[in-house]
Amino acid sequence: MKRRFRQRGFTLVELLVVIAIIGTLVSLLLPAVQGARESARKMSCSNNLHNIVLALQQYHDSMGSFPSGYICRLNNGSVVPNSEGWGWGSLLLPYLEQKTLHTPLEVTSRRLEEKLASAATDPNVRPLITTPLKIFMCPSDTGYQGRGQVDNTRTFNVNGLGTSAGGIAPTAAGVSNYIGVGGHRRVANTTANTGIFFGNSYIRMADILDGTSTTAIVGERDTLVCHSGTWVGIQNPTGTGSRGFSMLIGYAQPRLNAPPDSTGNTQFAQGCGEGFSSLHPGGAQFAFADGSVRFITTGVNYFYVNTTAGVAAGANDHKDPRNGVYQRMLSRNDRRPIGDL
Repeated sequence: MKRRFRQRGFTLVELLVVIAIIGTLVSLLLPAVQGARESARKMSCSNNLHNIVLALQQYHDSMGSFPSGYICRLNNGSVVPNSEGWGWGSLLLPYLEQKTLHTPLEVTSRRLEEKLASAATDPNVRPLITTPLKIFMCPSDTGYQGRGQVDNTRTFNVNGLGTSAGGIAPTAAGVSNYIGVGGHRRVANTTANTGIFFGNSYIRMADILDGTSTTAIVGERDTLVCHSGTWVGIQNPTGTGSRGFSMLIGYAQPRLNAPPDSTGNTQFAQGCGEGFSSLHPGGAQFAFADGSVRFITTGVNYFYVNTTAGVAAGANDHKDPRNGVYQRMLSRNDRRPIGDL
């Protein structure tokens, strides 16, 4: 007589246990996958910064200095009000394999305000100005509203006029998550800031007295919270759009990843729209003048020294020994050690 063996299936309890185990494993795996993706994005962002600083070095070798932070048009030594000017990113285009964009923009032959004025009659101008360039966009930050243009408060006009006043419609510039280092804040357009970039700047390697390996030249700024910047140029250098300076450079006053609207405390007097920030967890990446790229944590030692004279030409607030490590790394000539970053 043959015995019959009946196959036993899973009970409901066993099935629920298996599902719970699978769910637990998935929940453990997802953060690891997301972390790996962010690591890849961070590496790509680091490569962008590395290529930008190499292009800056090539520009220096060719032209004898780093590019100006932004071009200010002068009249008898005074900056012309409401005049848009090209930024360091535009000047750098040929060294970033973007000569096909640099040439039709006529960066070396026409002022930005002239180019913008021609947008009223030339349909080819606006697409050039608004072009998103991947080398200026951190993969962790998709660009303002994902379109690759800056926040709509940082647009270009001609002489500050809108279409109702006889000007052209505001033009949203191509976004950049990488901002030049301006150092201690100065309010005058062509006053020599303590960093590498400012209006009509002409900084050479020899001017970086603190050493190229400890002097930051370009850092990150996110678009989600802090308005990013643009590679194109500056908005109204001495007109109504005074915040246009920070479309191109960042200062040492705002804390790294500071809230955008911090007020009431002198250590937070300026929001992150004038400083540096990123969407990388815990800090932001900076390129240094020697070509290296380093991740600076949000908790980096910070103290910003500012006096009434701090906004005047020739002020030496950046040399005050009370300045923090963060402020020192953003200065080219404070003669203060910064230690390990």
